[in-house]
Amino acid sequence: MVLVLLVTGPVGVGKTAVLHEADSLLIEAGVCHATVELEEIARCWPKAIESSRASFVYQNLAALWSNFAAVGASRLLLSGLVERRSEVERVLTAVPGADVTVVRLHAPLPVLEQRIRLREPASPDGELDGARWWSRHFEGEQPEDYLVATDQRPVREIAREVLRLAGWLT
Repeated sequence: MVLVLLVTGPVGVGKTAVLHEADSLLIEAGVCHATVELEEIARCWPKAIESSRASFVYQNLAALWSNFAAVGASRLLLSGLVERRSEVERVLTAVPGADVTVVRLHAPLPVLEQRIRLREPASPDGELDGARWWSRHFEGEQPEDYLVATDQRPVREIAREVLRLAGWLT
């Protein structure tokens, strides 16, 4: 069995920061793992993959996991936007024997908007629209096993809670 922790949430909620901090905590604890941002392994722009970008991401994940497992990784830490719980099936296909825990990060929309404006001062509109859409979507869809608040909390504390909820750290 491969333990997989998938961190999701709307634009601006802190997925990347929490993923990197969780990665650091696992390294400090000596836990053999791999860490992947799903958005990063989708960065390829030929028109041929535009209509099948999600499939492309999980094909890449399968190739990466095969390499990670070959060198001893026994757990996989992921971040990405998960539109529906059924998307977890794609992880199960890409990572044979996966046991997936989904943790959704949450912050109030005004907090997300403030973070995005700080992060993208020149042109925040696209990210702001994304944060608004994903916030509404997640409230209706709720694909997570656990929900973790990220506002007014240090990233390390959030990452520790995410790992604890998944049973990866005590």
